[in-house]
Amino acid sequence: MFKHIYYLSLGIVCFVDAQTRYIDEIFDEVNKTEDVIYGNAPDLPFIFLFEWNTFDQDLEMDLYEPVGDNETSRPVIIFVHSGAFFSGDNEADDMVALSIASAKRGYVAVSIKYRLGLNVLSSYSGERAVYRGVQDASAAVRYLKHHSDTYGIDTNRVFMWGSSAGSFVALHLAYMDESDRPISTYGGDFDPDLGCVDCEGNYYVYSSRPDAVINCWGAIGDLSWIDANDNIPLAMFHGTLDAVVPFSGGYPFTLNIFLPYVFGSSLIYERMNSLGKDSFFAIGQGLTHEYWGTSNGMWEDQPTEYFNIILDSAYSYLFDVIYPFQIGDVNNNGTIDFDDFSHLLNYILGSTAQIFEMYYADINHDNFIDIFDLIMLLDSI
Repeated sequence: MFKHIYYLSLGIVCFVDAQTRYIDEIFDEVNKTEDVIYGNAPDLPFIFLFEWNTFDQDLEMDLYEPVGDNETSRPVIIFVHSGAFFSGDNEADDMVALSIASAKRGYVAVSIKYRLGLNVLSSYSGERAVYRGVQDASAAVRYLKHHSDTYGIDTNRVFMWGSSAGSFVALHLAYMDESDRPISTYGGDFDPDLGCVDCEGNYYVYSSRPDAVINCWGAIGDLSWIDANDNIPLAMFHGTLDAVVPFSGGYPFTLNIFLPYVFGSSLIYERMNSLGKDSFFAIGQGLTHEYWGTSNGMWEDQPTEYFNIILDSAYSYLFDVIYPFQIGDVNNNGTIDFDDFSHLLNYILGSTAQIFEMYYADINHDNFIDIFDLIMLLDSI
């Protein structure tokens, strides 16, 4: 378990060796598969007056993969765009840049579209809009797990990275249980019951909880939804002068009391910390919403200096989620000892099949498991 908090500054640098998969850009080219349909769900018209006035719409994603990658079981990052639930697109500048950057680091990257539709003067509408986005994110996770062999995805390492509204989606999917559903989602009068989180989009049956979340300037509807049973690692980035999504607690867009009261990253971090949960918080002191240089996901000019700072920190965090043990701890029991030496020796001699993550056994980082790793391991015991 590890918890970090720091104040974001231009002097921050990351601390992992060069040319490390999932940290550095080790691939030059990325293949993009556009408009993959991951589900179908009832959507609202762009301009709507009634929640029952829906039409079925395909849910689409773009999928990015590194060209020339030989790995067949890779972590996936699902990116969820901004736009306050009434605008935005998975082709937004930041989502494309993040997806390409992730694929070059060896991830499978997915940028999803989700259903939009929000009356900014209605708390009821706001809660339902968030919930539809959560259902769509669930459908995306379940689709990717069902097609994991096709896309070379490790189903135990499905991460979600949101910006603004997209972070609302990721946080609620991670921490909101079925018993936490807002009353508004059950509908009433002519408005339909939206159903359970996993009941829309497609019929694939898998856990839809992400294995880690990156929250960029998002919030959650209720802190109590994060409880002692939640063990999903969380990294957060938020500016103290954010006037769109509150840094602590408040209403979206600062004074819009018609939308639900929400709890921002600083209070989420305090909640995670009080429960002893794995979390990381980078405070953007004096910074505003989307301080990596976008407005609703589109570059206002070009990325700010903070874009790469956030990327470096987020990828470092996810790397620790992927590899939580020390190099040399071959059997992953938290201790480097002669049991690890025995595991490695038997593998090198060919007397046992590989039963461990190669990362932990490649002591000298040369991409080979051999006698030199064994010597280095023995020297460290």
